[in-house]
This record gives sequence, structure tokens and C-alpha cells, in this order.
Amino acid sequence: MMSFKFVVPMMLGLVLVFSPNAFTDQSDTRLEQLFNVLKSSSDPSELLEVESSIWKIWFDSGMPEIDAMMEEAATAVETGQLKHAEGLYSQVIKKVPDFSEGWNRRATVRYYQQNYEGSLEDIQRTLILEPRHFGATWGLGMILGSRREFTGAIAAFERLLEIKPNARDAQPRLELLRKKLADSSV
Repeated sequence: MMSFKFVVPMMLGLVLVFSPNAFTDQSDTRLEQLFNVLKSSSDPSELLEVESSIWKIWFDSGMPEIDAMMEEAATAVETGQLKHAEGLYSQVIKKVPDFSEGWNRRATVRYYQQNYEGSLEDIQRTLILEPRHFGATWGLGMILGSRREFTGAIAAFERLLEIKPNARDAQPRLELLRKKLADSSV
């Protein structure tokens, strides 16, 4: 298994170096404007609407068979059938490897199952396909923080705030992570 101590900084570097349009698999033309509003608005209701619109676009593969599998997997997650959901997301990934939301959803299921290595692998792929994926970026920060990889977790939450400046819990998490980093170096 690959060590994420070295891969995560490289992954974050790729995400930060390449412009959002250079690597994104999600080519829906509405995304650029939605992300601009996400960065510039301070209206809570507008931000919720924009975030919801982004999630809908990400979730829609444009292929009825894949969308049905994504729906079935989401229902499986809601009912606690995590192994079944993981299997369905794996099928989605096999059929459409450039569909970033398949990777992100499987990363989430793996996170729920405490398979953090698998989740990190899927997050890496998600962020290569969609560097602006705030959900995957949040997950990256959470996993790295729980592994006491504070520098990487801080970088992830800082990146989250670049993408989504009004992310509700990012600033308090950053403060906590910075404190833990300082305490760990004493």
C-alpha cells in the first residue's frame, strides 16, 4: 500500500498548481459561474442554493444506467448497507472512471467504514478529476487531522476556504489543527 505521508503533499500540490479548468473532469459550463458565486456571495440562502446546484451537477453523469446506480448506492448508504453501496460505487468507477462523483461517493463510504487508506485513494482521484471538489477536500482534511498529519490537514482546510470561503466549520477546524500542530512540536 502506498504511503500517504508523501502522496498527500504531492496531491495537494497538483490541485493547487493546476487551474480549476486544466484538470477538471466535470465539464458542465454552469460550474464556473456557480463556483464564482460560491466564492463571492455572503448571502446564506444563495450559498445553499449554489452548493445544492453544484452537487446536482456533480451527481448527474448524464447516463441513465450510471445515475440509477448512483441513486441505488445513495439509498444503500442511507439505510446502512455500506458494503452494498461501496460495491455499486465501484461498479460506477469501473464503467465511468472519469466520473469524479463516483470516486467521491466511494471515498465517503470508505470513510464511514473507517477504511481511511481507501478513502484517501479515492479522494486523490476525485481531486485530480475535479480540483474544486469541496466535499473531497473537506474529507481529506478530516482524515489527515485524525491521523495527526496536521500540516496536510491545514493545507486541505486552507484549500477548502479558497474554494468555498463560507465553509461553516473550516475556520474553527483550522484553528484547532494549528493549535495541535504547535502543541505537537513542543
